Amino acid sequence: MVTNRIAFTLAGLGMLTSFVLAQNSGSIAIGPISYADGNKTSRELAVETIRKIVEHKGYTVLPQERIDRRLESLQPSIAYRKGAPVLGDLARFAATVHASKLVFGKIGWHTRSVWVGAGPKTISTATVDIAIYDANRDSVTYEKHGIQGRSDEKEGTLKLIADVIVTPFVTVVSGGPSTPREQRAVQIALGKALEPWVHGARR
Repeated sequence: MVTNRIAFTLAGLGMLTSFVLAQNSGSIAIGPISYADGNKTSRELAVETIRKIVEHKGYTVLPQERIDRRLESLQPSIAYRKGAPVLGDLARFAATVHASKLVFGKIGWHTRSVWVGAGPKTISTATVDIAIYDANRDSVTYEKHGIQGRSDEKEGTLKLIADVIVTPFVTVVSGGPSTPREQRAVQIALGKALEPWVHGARR
């Protein structure tokens, strides 16, 4: 009886700790993100992957439909300088959606067919620029540029980022359509790009 009571108490403390950590981390919004190529389902998986990663870090992720609507209706819309959102517009958008942080960036895909052995094989490469804007600091506190993930990455890379992705990698089989390869490639690229941030890096 005493053992059960202790176990129950410890479990409750663990849940409370997780709740407090999430509250302390604050709310985070995913956007703005621009895309080059990649189909609709691949883009949706990219956002879902980011969501899972930042939740793993302890943040409360704001509903994506709401964020997308606010981005579309934002007037004036976010301006870009040298391919990156203007800092003042990021601050304005974060205040509009009541987010303590924004995850923003660019995601692009290049999918092609290569000849392997006796036949063709489809390979997709995703290239990611990702950054974290901190509204309290009014600055970009983390950024990675040009991070690539290939749908046929080696096992060592997958092991490195497995705890960051926290959801199963998209399974890729030989032949067939390009969508699974785009999805797997972008999971890997995002895992590489955000792995240092998850483990405490600021830049």
